[in-house]
Amino acid sequence: MRLTAVLDHTALPALYRADPFFTGLYIEASRGTGRVLVPSLSVLAAERRVAGAGRHAASLRFAEKVPFSTAHALDAMDWPGVDWPVAHAAAIAWQAVKAGEPLTVLSLEPELYSGTGITPLNPA
Repeated sequence: MRLTAVLDHTALPALYRADPFFTGLYIEASRGTGRVLVPSLSVLAAERRVAGAGRHAASLRFAEKVPFSTAHALDAMDWPGVDWPVAHAAAIAWQAVKAGEPLTVLSLEPELYSGTGITPLNPA
């Protein structure tokens, strides 16, 4: 079974800066032994945090870009106090739960997910 990780807007700048943990995940994805999911709203939020981080994430060949869908919006409506990039990553996780597909949301600020029912892993 391949491991699947969702990199949120706090994790993408770390990947951009070549953090060893996140770089290792990306290498696993390039080998086909893991999956890296990148929410589109996280790409935009990462770029606003660190210039270049979002553009870098959008260009990653072995990362699967996940557009913000109507299903994600419907899940996110239940979290009115949650910022949009967090809501997108959390909704991806909820869609995976509903489909019976295990994945892990990675965030350097897991407290942002309070109220979503998602508990991200902080690899720091």
